[in-house]
Amino acid sequence: MDQVIERLTRVLKLDSTVFKEIAEDERATGTAVGISAVASAISSISSDTNLIAGIIFGAIFGVIGLFVWTGLLFFTGKMFGGQAPYSQLVRPIGFAAAPFAIGILPILGIVGLAYSLVIQIRAVREVNEVGDGSAVATVLLPFGVLFIIGILLAVVLGLALFAAFS
Repeated sequence: MDQVIERLTRVLKLDSTVFKEIAEDERATGTAVGISAVASAISSISSDTNLIAGIIFGAIFGVIGLFVWTGLLFFTGKMFGGQAPYSQLVRPIGFAAAPFAIGILPILGIVGLAYSLVIQIRAVREVNEVGDGSAVATVLLPFGVLFIIGILLAVVLGLALFAAFS
């Protein structure tokens, strides 16, 4: 447990050496998945859903999100010269989910997301052995695409609801 806390502290401090260390430690996969699940579960406590259901679904979606998001980063990273295999990328990305826990306070959810993206950029840079620009593009390109898709879906659903009830 001491090693997990020490590594998590180093991740949050953006210690460049910790990302490769985590990536190369096959035993860290479970820890990374656990961090992602717990951070997502904590952030879901603030939602208006049933507390227990929110925690359970938050943890499940945190794990699913980790594997899907890492897949997007893996494929995008390859376009920018990324060297790491998927298995080495998923571990530091799981650790990078820790700031989502501050989403327990809804206003701080955006701060947690932003900080997680910063950590992910550092992790991608170190693990993929690419420059800053490639690391930023690897993380922000799929994030931007998903953000735009989310906005478009919200607009379409909003218009559909407006049309249905008017």
